[in-house]
Amino acid sequence: MIFNALKDVLIVGIVATLTLDVAQQLMRLVMKWPITNWGIIGRWAAYLPQGRFVHKTIGKTPPVRNEMALGWLVHYGVGISYGAIYLFLVYVIFATGPGFVPAMLFGILSVSVTWFMMEPILGAGSMGANTPDPTVTRIHDFCSHLGFGFGLYLGGLLIGG
Repeated sequence: MIFNALKDVLIVGIVATLTLDVAQQLMRLVMKWPITNWGIIGRWAAYLPQGRFVHKTIGKTPPVRNEMALGWLVHYGVGISYGAIYLFLVYVIFATGPGFVPAMLFGILSVSVTWFMMEPILGAGSMGANTPDPTVTRIHDFCSHLGFGFGLYLGGLLIGG
């Protein structure tokens, strides 16, 4: 039973994260918006053991070795963790199972972590207020997380939910 649960979490989390990445690539191609620089997330993670959680401007924090690889690992680790939370919510808390509406709602709600935790601690401000174009940042973040929600739905289909 634990193996099946772990397998389901990995499938749902990886598919959802891949779908977010595809959504960002589509926005890059259609809207000419850049994809998220996961190296910045790797840089942030690399400074955590030194007790540095908040950065005034992460772009001005000195780069670290292998920050891009670390950033991608963190990105997929978070996506898998979100997949676990989503499956716990739909199976255990709501006693239903994966579906389109719960997946999209979870995706929409998950952007709040980006807007109100990650962007502020990276120096971008709440909802990207300190970025060059906050409106584009907000739309980009929201659409990325819609992609993640759709990926949760696809992952749910793959595990038979």
